[in-house]
Amino acid sequence: METKINTILYLIKIDFSLIQKTLKNNADSCVNFIKLIKEYQLPIFGNFKYILKRIHEGYKPEDELFELLSPSKDFNQYLRHLLINNFDNRYEIDEFKEGTLEKNFKVYLREIQSKISIIFFIGIFFPIGLCFLILFQVIDLIIAVLLIPFFLYILNFLCRKYVKKNTYLIGVLKEYSSLEKKKFNEFLLFLESFAINLKNNISPERAFLKSYTQNKNLFVVLNQTIKSQISSLLNFKCSFHDMIQFFKLELKSMRYNIILDAIEKFVAENANYSSTKIFEILHVVHKHQELEKKREVVIKGEKFKIFFFLFLLPLLIGTISGMFPFFVLITSNINSITSASLIDFSNLISIYNIFLIFFVFISSLSITSINFLKIINIQKKFLIILISNLLFILTFLISFTNILNLI
Repeated sequence: METKINTILYLIKIDFSLIQKTLKNNADSCVNFIKLIKEYQLPIFGNFKYILKRIHEGYKPEDELFELLSPSKDFNQYLRHLLINNFDNRYEIDEFKEGTLEKNFKVYLREIQSKISIIFFIGIFFPIGLCFLILFQVIDLIIAVLLIPFFLYILNFLCRKYVKKNTYLIGVLKEYSSLEKKKFNEFLLFLESFAINLKNNISPERAFLKSYTQNKNLFVVLNQTIKSQISSLLNFKCSFHDMIQFFKLELKSMRYNIILDAIEKFVAENANYSSTKIFEILHVVHKHQELEKKREVVIKGEKFKIFFFLFLLPLLIGTISGMFPFFVLITSNINSITSASLIDFSNLISIYNIFLIFFVFISSLSITSINFLKIINIQKKFLIILISNLLFILTFLISFTNILNLI
């Protein structure tokens, strides 16, 4: 609840400053603020609906707001600033002041390397540890198979919690692949051009059309999405509201939706002033992108380490697991080396046991590879995992064959 309020808070500040600029001097800013928050459908929507009801019953809006305490510390501070200064638009509140979300993200950046190291430790030592437990017959093969889903869950959970964490900053993408980044940057470019054109005191529809014409050669990912709306616009088949709704359906992301909803509100309130407010949104987004770049630097620093482990691990596990018959000999004849030749050889190299060992290790290796590659956002995961698995298979077969020949 707190993170959702903090995510929208930037837009609320920008939106309310636009309302203050367009209101007449004798307008009730306090009531307008309450109506604004009610429109944003925040988790505290019910509180403001109740406050409006109390105002209609004759209670003073300022007194009602003074008693309000939301789950968000940032929102509470912003509201206190407004109340203390009687919602006076001459008193400028710093809309771009660092909030709780940014502070939390900076803490996350300081901790991310140590948390990635935890994932490395589990991803590497679980397969190796499991390998020795099986070879020395400390655990049964069936139990080892049952541990694989547990291993998958742990690594996925740690990656989501420590690396793929959703920060709720409107300028930081949850899925930061190269394609998604390109799409988001094209979206921001379009918004910037749209704001510049709005500044020339033209309608939102004309500003939309001009923005596409001026930048169509720069649009790759979003070209078809925008072009389809241009055709509808020229044929008088859609309004500005329809275009916004279409974009929300096409882009399918909370961040896009938040920004698009805010822009639609700004334009509806005052198209002339809205260009300035769009630039303010872009300023917030760019500030968040600077934080994201720091995360990317940390992630890129782990790339060499990940590739090193991805190609070393299959060699280690393949070599050790291929020695399975030798370890069975040792554990079965720990008291009498001379009786080794009397062991039933068919039991020693049971196809069923070999299959289970192979399945356990190739599964654990694939799980480790998938999660390691998630950390550095490699797109061609399948090819790298295939190479890693082929290395394991080749090493396993060579080790296994050599041991059988020795026996």
